[in-house]
Amino acid sequence: MDKITVIVPVYNVEQYLDRCVNSILNQTYRNLEIILLDDGSTDNSGKLCDSYKDERIVVVHKKNEGLGLTRNVGIKKATGKYIVFIDSDDYIDTTMIENLYLDLKKNNADTCIGGFKRIYKDRVVNSVNPYAGKIVEKNEILTSVLSKMFGKSGNNNDYLEMSVWKVLFSRDIIVRNRIFFPSEREFISEDIIFDTEYYSNANRVYMSSDVGYNYCDNEGTLTTRYNPNRFELQEKLYLELDARAKKLGIYENVKARIDTTLVAIARYSIKLEQKFSKQNGRRKAFSNIKRICNNSTLEKVLLDYNLEESKKSKVVNDLIKNKNYHLLWYTMLLKNRFGI
Repeated sequence: MDKITVIVPVYNVEQYLDRCVNSILNQTYRNLEIILLDDGSTDNSGKLCDSYKDERIVVVHKKNEGLGLTRNVGIKKATGKYIVFIDSDDYIDTTMIENLYLDLKKNNADTCIGGFKRIYKDRVVNSVNPYAGKIVEKNEILTSVLSKMFGKSGNNNDYLEMSVWKVLFSRDIIVRNRIFFPSEREFISEDIIFDTEYYSNANRVYMSSDVGYNYCDNEGTLTTRYNPNRFELQEKLYLELDARAKKLGIYENVKARIDTTLVAIARYSIKLEQKFSKQNGRRKAFSNIKRICNNSTLEKVLLDYNLEESKKSKVVNDLIKNKNYHLLWYTMLLKNRFGI
């Protein structure tokens, strides 16, 4: 059985770390190298990392750099044939790594992509890989795998979650091609940047039916926290993915997907501006909403944007397109108060 390296960035997660680490230690697949990367934690996370008594664990304490750059430290220290990334506020089922490994070996693949479970306070939602059971060869990986990670296309259900934490990666592909993560402080989604480089070098991908990764909807995560620059960061990612798609020859496959994502993030960013207007001040919030609506990239996308979406989304899209700021404000007020 090949050694598998599990890379776990750790930052101020003392309330979740035991759950995460124990779920890795209890894996049915035993030949693991577990790298815990304390990214300058200011709580007890660093001490917790040092407290685990298992010879498979390697602990690294480092200055704070963020998720992407911390994962890179793990990649450089990894010695396993394969690599798994796990976020320290999540956890995995006891059979996840074994299932992904057996699926990969059985199908002679270098990469195996599973699904995941989204864990809410009151429910659990399974997100099965929509292509489970499929083998994708090198000449189809860009169009059949990577393209699907660029975002949803209207109401189609063919989106592949681009997050790296439910995938068994080949360390050889990563190292040989010098593939690393950018900082999430540079791109709002460092995973998709990594994916564009990794999957363009993969040779055979297997789509697993495993849903052993548990993604927890914890309060205060990067995706739920207010960020005044959220939309501008998304625009930067949009332009980067636009350029990469053209270079990889998959632009026509992903154009609708990156457009849909940009418009969706515009709606969400405006909603958050209204939601946090009491803390930030109504005048500032209104100014930020105007700034988003007048963004030249968004204006260009909305000019001929007619992808299939819900009626509620279309109404908001039209309000943004027509710069109807006041009606947009009250629409988001209703959404925030009543969830309509």
